[in-house]
Amino acid sequence: MNEIAKSGLIQEDIHGDRMMAVVQHVIALLCLISTAIIVAWLWKYSAYGLDFTDDSFYLVSMKNPYIYNFSTTQFGFIYHRLYMLFDGDIASLRRFNVLTTLFLAWWFVYSFLSWLAPEAQTGRLSLYAATAGLATSALILFDSWLPTPNYNGLALHALFITGIGVVLAERSHHFRSCIGWLLIGLGGWLAFMAKPSTAFALAIVLSIYLLGSKKISLRLLLLSICTAVALLLMSAWFIDGSVEAFARRIQLGINYGQHLNGNNTIMQIFRIDNFRFRVKDQLIAAAITAIGLAGIWGIITGKPRGAFLAIAISICLLSLIAALASGAIHGTIGLGEFQGLSIFGVMLIAAVASFRFGGRGILKKISSAQWSMAALFISIPYVYAIGTNRNYWVNGSWAGIFILLAFVTLLAPIARTRRNWAFALPLALCTQMVAAVLLQTGLEQPPRQPQPLRLNDTITEIGPQRSRLVLSSGFASYITASVGIAQENGFRSGTPVIDLTGHSPGILFALGAKSIGQPWILGGWPGTFEFAKASLDQVSCDEVALAWLLLESNGPNSISTGLISALGPNFPAGYQKVGGWQTAKGAAGFDSRRDQELYKPVNPDAGGKACRALRAGSAG
Repeated sequence: MNEIAKSGLIQEDIHGDRMMAVVQHVIALLCLISTAIIVAWLWKYSAYGLDFTDDSFYLVSMKNPYIYNFSTTQFGFIYHRLYMLFDGDIASLRRFNVLTTLFLAWWFVYSFLSWLAPEAQTGRLSLYAATAGLATSALILFDSWLPTPNYNGLALHALFITGIGVVLAERSHHFRSCIGWLLIGLGGWLAFMAKPSTAFALAIVLSIYLLGSKKISLRLLLLSICTAVALLLMSAWFIDGSVEAFARRIQLGINYGQHLNGNNTIMQIFRIDNFRFRVKDQLIAAAITAIGLAGIWGIITGKPRGAFLAIAISICLLSLIAALASGAIHGTIGLGEFQGLSIFGVMLIAAVASFRFGGRGILKKISSAQWSMAALFISIPYVYAIGTNRNYWVNGSWAGIFILLAFVTLLAPIARTRRNWAFALPLALCTQMVAAVLLQTGLEQPPRQPQPLRLNDTITEIGPQRSRLVLSSGFASYITASVGIAQENGFRSGTPVIDLTGHSPGILFALGAKSIGQPWILGGWPGTFEFAKASLDQVSCDEVALAWLLLESNGPNSISTGLISALGPNFPAGYQKVGGWQTAKGAAGFDSRRDQELYKPVNPDAGGKACRALRAGSAG
């Protein structure tokens, strides 16, 4: 009888193990399907919408960065070849950016989870699915719908590459470790090309981490440093032909940037901003935590009712993500400026689950090396945000995946005990749900655009490469009218233009104009006039004299036409108005429609002579 009972218990355990294995595979497939839905969603909407300010600034910067004599960020040079490869197709550039972000995030997360719990080798499908789910948190980068490759995205990619390198790097000289140190050098170089402030902060926190974790090997550290320096020297040569000229480019960028950020002192750069986590935000975070914990319990308990609960929660989360992606849900939950901090709810899942299901003394089961890396990851969002004019919490939330993984460190003992990461699948699905909610907010309320992107219905060809985007009818008419009037009056692609509206790099891109001075002469700042003059003083007098002018009289960000006289040419006597049009509602973030005017020079020779005479007098 005892043998029969014992046999029955064994059969029951085998049946239970098989049931949970099936449950884990089902949830893993649901997680992978969710990832595919989010990618397909962003793939589709990469062909929708255009911001005439930031988004267009990125495009102009990539188109021909070599015509500008100074710049603090070199992302335009990094992406220029990509721009040429895709023949300026905006949708393709955006899709590449989305896929690159997700791929690097997936590689980073996979490397980290494999390092955290090398014993967790069973259930590879669950590991891949959990990795993909957690990696979607990197797509929060696009929650304000600026999907075109830019310096913020490049900085995040650099940090992912550095993170992979940190995981792989060891004191030993084996192949995997050497690759890690090389990746640290590569990531540092890319960070500098994106945002020098991020690169310097990264160097500081990495130095502290490497010293504290005792990973330092002088030979391997030298390999990393030499990699970064060699790439930087190559960049200097390709961009400016010499290190001196490249250094001058950056120095001028910093000096001239002070016109716009004159009060940006060292103390203000290394600042701690405030944030608001309202009662509504706290309730949402609590709900996310409760859902995730219930799903994890359902898998860990190994009972039929737990399995049913885990699958039910997973199906509900997938259904919500699918409803958001399909456009079935139009409203947003109104998380406000600090919406990126919603990822805190997912972090709480990891923290509470570790203590609830990890048993006593779980913190002692985490090694000092893992604690050190978690501390490094917690600092990375600050490293990412440092130097920006935006609130650091808002900007840093785009790198929130690093803090999320720092909290996932607490789950390592559970993964090692269970020998797989299947229990973390509900955590991954909750991460995807948060990412989907934030992405839907960006698509429903795209900044500086008049309506949700799903309502855009007019296919418009933009720029000399005739890149096709789906825009609102107002934006399409704005572009069509400006391009038509310019071309009717003899404007040709590559003609230099000085934009005095302060916010229309998108129109210059649509015209195929050569935006001289800077890709975007930013208006509306206290030092705008000085910055614009300093930028255009770097341009030859012949090109200044040949440049057409785009004006917006009494516009909210307009730059005074006195700038033209300060450069040498005589305005308005030396120019002829060739036409005008009205801006679209919502363009550059303004609801009112404003009149814009286009002028062309009537006597470029006289303008060039006046410019040279003025500069000669200043030099004397």
